[in-house]
Formats: sequence, C-alpha cells, structure tokens
Amino acid sequence: MLESKEELTRERIEALRVELKPAERILQIIHLVFFLGVSGLTGYLFYQSRNNAENISPTTWVFLFVSILSLVVSSVVPTFFRNSKPSPDERTVEQLAGAYTVSHIVGLVMLESGILMPALALLITKSAPQWFVWVLAFMVLVLLLRFPLPGKLTNWVIEQLESRRP
Repeated sequence: MLESKEELTRERIEALRVELKPAERILQIIHLVFFLGVSGLTGYLFYQSRNNAENISPTTWVFLFVSILSLVVSSVVPTFFRNSKPSPDERTVEQLAGAYTVSHIVGLVMLESGILMPALALLITKSAPQWFVWVLAFMVLVLLLRFPLPGKLTNWVIEQLESRRP
C-alpha cells in the first residue's frame, strides 16, 4: 500500500508492475471471454441473416438507435467510475486498481448490451437487412479495440499516484 506522501521511486514503480500483473491478466481474460461470446454470436447471425427480407421495419431502427446509444455510454461511464469518490488522493493502490477493473467491466457490459441490440433485431424482426450484421461486426471490433493491453492498468494506477505528488 502506498501512502500519499511516499515518493514514487523507480523501484516502487517496478514493484507496482509486478504487484498489479495478476489483476491485469484477470482483466484480459474477462475481456477475452466477452469477445469470444459476441464474436461467436456474430458469426452465427451472419450465417442466419442470409435469408432475411430487405424491408426495414420501424422496430429495426429502434434496435439500431439503442445500439449506438450503448456504444456512446460505454465510452463515457467508465471514466466516471474511475474518478468517483473517494478522491484519487485518498485511495490506495488496491482501490485504484479495483476502480479501473470495475470501470472496465462496466464499460464491457454496456458495450455488450449494444452488441446484443443488432443481434436481437436480426433474430426477432426477421426483416432486418443483412447490413445489420456489419453493425454487429463493427461493435465487436470496438470491443476488440478496447482490449486492456499489458501495462495499461498499471500505467493508469502509476499516473494516479504521480498526480498526488506536490
């Protein structure tokens, strides 16, 4: 645990990298599970949507709107989670890592709900055009691009700790 007055030395930063490595790995596994689930669903729906009619019902547009809204919200809300109370100056390393992990998972859940909207449109309406599969594929690509690269969590924690320094 790092006190707010303690200096962030090179050795302490390396110790943080080692300490937070398991948390990063767990976050990567969770993200990968989300990705595998929705990419399998996308492949299945691409195969099934070949026979869909090309007339678009109003319900289809509602699904598209909710999907886009989920994409936007999944980008904004995790930032609020990371910066919520208590202030970053009062949080320990474990609390900072937990805040980052929870915010990332909340963003994933919101994005997944946005991915499921075009999927539901394809399954329920049977009149969603085949280009809806490309909306679904785009959302899966966004999910893939948000993959937590090695060191991202640790770098964010270190950045928060360095922002405390006088």
